[in-house]
Amino acid sequence: MEIRNMITFQRICRLKSFSKAAGELGYSQSAVTMQIKQLENELNVRLFDRVGKTVRVTNEGERFLAYADEIIKTANNALADLSSDTVPSGVLRIGILESVCTASLPQLLSLYHTRWPHVSTVIHTGTFDELTPMLNGDFIDLLWTFDQALEAPEWIRAFAYDSRIEVVCSVKHRLAGAGEATLPGLAEETFLLTERNCSYRRIFEDRMVSLGFHPNIFLEIGNTEMIKKFVEANLGISVLPHFTLTEELASHKLCVIPVADFQLVMQSQLFYHKSKWLSPALEAFITLVSTYPFS
Repeated sequence: MEIRNMITFQRICRLKSFSKAAGELGYSQSAVTMQIKQLENELNVRLFDRVGKTVRVTNEGERFLAYADEIIKTANNALADLSSDTVPSGVLRIGILESVCTASLPQLLSLYHTRWPHVSTVIHTGTFDELTPMLNGDFIDLLWTFDQALEAPEWIRAFAYDSRIEVVCSVKHRLAGAGEATLPGLAEETFLLTERNCSYRRIFEDRMVSLGFHPNIFLEIGNTEMIKKFVEANLGISVLPHFTLTEELASHKLCVIPVADFQLVMQSQLFYHKSKWLSPALEAFITLVSTYPFS
């Protein structure tokens, strides 16, 4: 049973497409089909059901995927362990939420690349639900998320950093410097918010709804930088983590609206899988993040 066939099988499971897996791996579609056929003959089971363009993993395929994930992880860890030296090199793959990707990551990666120029960094952005199977399947080395404190038995938390969630407006907005507000008092304001499945947006909306109000949402987008620009232009107010606002607050482009009945602290958290071998490149990044002055 060849590992390359297992890798192909794993990619098809993640992408739910033979053609996308072929393109990502650099194979022809006929080669991918042949590899899966070899696996099915060796296992004497059917791994996928294909109806038209739809690809669905069978129950036997789901069972085999757990074994394939472990075998591929072990092979990758062995290769990294036996071929590595003490100087960080190779590829570091980080999965991160798009809505917080632009806050501190550019500065961190610039510093990391200056110290360890032989490491290539690959960034995967997505939602938490999209990135979780990537960490479990060893498609990424690290998962950087922003949520309430998370616990997963198969993950190790390498770093956690608290950040307040702020309601912010332009310095030109009528609420700038007007003192403490309340959630009912914000009910008629225009909001610019992150994507609907964002954890802190969901909590904020739930609090509003529990009081009988629905936020008047003018725009929703996963890019925090664009939201800040629109808020600065006084197109509405927003709800964002404090660590994404440092520059704008310091330069007096944005202003925090203190809200008496809304206080929320979330955590920026960095995870790796418990079975992941910590390469020098991975250890160097974790050390850098752990000592970086976020506040």
